[in-house]
Formats: sequence, structure tokens, C-alpha cells
Amino acid sequence: MLEAIFRIPKRMKRKANNTTVKCWCKHCKAELKPSHTGPCPKCGKTGKDCAVASHVVVGIRASTRIRQKRAGFKKFLLEVISRWKPSINPKLKDGVHEDRTIDKSRREYHQTIKDAKTGKVIHEEHERLENHKGKPKN
Repeated sequence: MLEAIFRIPKRMKRKANNTTVKCWCKHCKAELKPSHTGPCPKCGKTGKDCAVASHVVVGIRASTRIRQKRAGFKKFLLEVISRWKPSINPKLKDGVHEDRTIDKSRREYHQTIKDAKTGKVIHEEHERLENHKGKPKN
């Protein structure tokens, strides 16, 4: 019934919790059941107002990417990335959080990957940039 009135998307229905529908007479404000049809049992007039309240949990993940550019350097001088990304590991269903810094002026590469749910460090790299270049991607 609720879907027909408000056309709630299927993916939203799965996340909605504690949805309540309250109805009352338009004229005397007597509380009515949502399924009630016909005249009000208290005042005898027709007309019903309804309100729907739903508690929905929404998750937001923010990512940041900063690049410092300077004349004489190809692409960028410094890049800092902090982001959430999905994991190919089925044990990490909530994904991973990656912090990565590429500093060409100091010739450094730093990367830390943590479990997004627990914060436990899964992978960590701190090395010279020239040692990092040319590594095969896993």
C-alpha cells in the first residue's frame, strides 16, 4: 500500500526501518486506521489525512585528492590521496581506506591501506620513488 502511494524505490525499501503511517479525519482530527475507508466514525464526514515517517540510514564516504603542480615537472610535484575503495577480497566487504602520497621533490612514495571497518593496517609501503616505479601491479 505504501509503495503505491509514494513510489518508493526498491533499494530504499530494503534500508528503511521503523516506517509508520498515521491517519486522521480531516475535520475532527480523530485517529483512523490507514486502511479505513468511508465516513469518520466520530463526526460522520468523509476525508482523511495521512503522514508517513520512515527512519533511513545513509552512509557517506568522502575522498580527497590534492595535487601540487609546478612548471618544469611533468603532471604534478606532489599528490596526496585519501579515499575509500571497494576491495577484491571477499573478507573485506566494507572495502578499504587508502592513504597515498607521491612526493616528487623529496622522491618519496608512501601508501597505507586499512580495513574500512576495523581500521587495521592491511598493507603499508614507504620507499624511494625510483624504487617504486616499474613495480608490477597486483
